[in-house]
Amino acid sequence: MNKVKNYFFSWIAGRMSTEHLLSRFTHPLLIHPFYHAVTDDYLPHLSPLYKPKNFQKFKNDLDFLGKYFQAVDAEDVLLYTQGEKKLQENAFHLSFDDGLREVYTVVLPYLYRKGIPATVFINNDFVNNETLFYRHKAALIVDVLTKKEISPALSKEIEERISIPLKKPLTAKVLAVQYSQREVLDEIAPLLDIDFEQYLKKQQPYLTTKEIHEMRKKGFTIGAHSVNHSPFAALTEEEQIEQVLDSVAFVKRTAQEQHRYFSFPFTDEGVSGAVFQAIYKPSKRSVELSFGITGIGTRYEGRHIARIDMEKYGRDAQEAIHKALLKASLQ
Repeated sequence: MNKVKNYFFSWIAGRMSTEHLLSRFTHPLLIHPFYHAVTDDYLPHLSPLYKPKNFQKFKNDLDFLGKYFQAVDAEDVLLYTQGEKKLQENAFHLSFDDGLREVYTVVLPYLYRKGIPATVFINNDFVNNETLFYRHKAALIVDVLTKKEISPALSKEIEERISIPLKKPLTAKVLAVQYSQREVLDEIAPLLDIDFEQYLKKQQPYLTTKEIHEMRKKGFTIGAHSVNHSPFAALTEEEQIEQVLDSVAFVKRTAQEQHRYFSFPFTDEGVSGAVFQAIYKPSKRSVELSFGITGIGTRYEGRHIARIDMEKYGRDAQEAIHKALLKASLQ
């Protein structure tokens, strides 16, 4: 959503009541809010990229959602899309992307006490802190650049390695590093005394297999989020399909999930119908439900479901949900 549209929807949605917005729909509504992490701490691998909700704001969000929507799990969503279950009231399905540790340490205890189910989408390569996501590497570099005085010579060397012709600060250029040139982040890190392997070992930013199993025992659903969180626009259709199917198979092996759910990394925009057709084609690795990030709505006979980005769509749940409801009611 561009700045003009964002301002328009924020302004209009902020002047309408939740009850009025919900009344614009003739049937019970199922929405899909999602987050990445919830924390009161500054996280060097996340904070330069986006601002996670703190615990109190997350609780406030859930209080708002609970006032107007009933919490349902992924299997309820699957049965609903298949026509085997009807909604008696408005409902929400909560999910988290990237398999970050804070979902286990901060979110899980609270949701478990409240009886709120959720789905956690994980990436093969990050589980057990085997590999650091390239965007998280960029964030760690930016964190150091903003805290440490860098000599002009070192700054120039880093800029030359990145080779991005932007008239922007060095930090912006680091964050602009694309998937195709991600290796340059590994070259820059030693220049700033950053050890990605040590960070993985010490900070443990991602979920472990043990934590995933415990989450499953407590009723959480585990879904797939691609092998290495690569932007699908940078991949061929064949590579996109393999990223999906390999990730689904990994979740099946690792979490022993009965059903197969997939959320697209970054965005589902631009993913072709041929890719959707291939990942839905019946097999042991096929996707039963897939998720995007465009607000409220479904495609492909209800099998591909839009979600609401609760970290970027609004300052709080009311603003985010109001904007999504207004946008959906106007379509």
